[in-house]
Amino acid sequence: MAVLKISDRQVTVALDWWEKLAARRSHFTIPTRVITGVSVVDDACGLAHAVPAGRHAPGTRIRGLTNTGTFTAADGTGASTFAVCHGSGPGIILELKSATVNRIIISTPRAEDYARELSMLVG
Repeated sequence: MAVLKISDRQVTVALDWWEKLAARRSHFTIPTRVITGVSVVDDACGLAHAVPAGRHAPGTRIRGLTNTGTFTAADGTGASTFAVCHGSGPGIILELKSATVNRIIISTPRAEDYARELSMLVG
């Protein structure tokens, strides 16, 4: 399961080996200054699956099992989401500005803890 490693300057989404395979990429690191919003959701995987299935960069989507990778919206906006979501359950969403993706969605039982920690850094 993906883990967020949070410091005052950056957030790294650390992936397990099989998540790296599914996402077709390694860990994902962003500076904290690009985070514009943090929220907790009840069903992270359902939300990640709701990203319109347009052109997508490498990733793996298996309904009910995993949504892992970078997915680009089909609505013409070019908005992209990096998701690491498995099964069902809570998760965290990071809204980003001036980053390589527009948001990050991670399923994790630690969503509330991560959100609390990030809200102190983001403001």
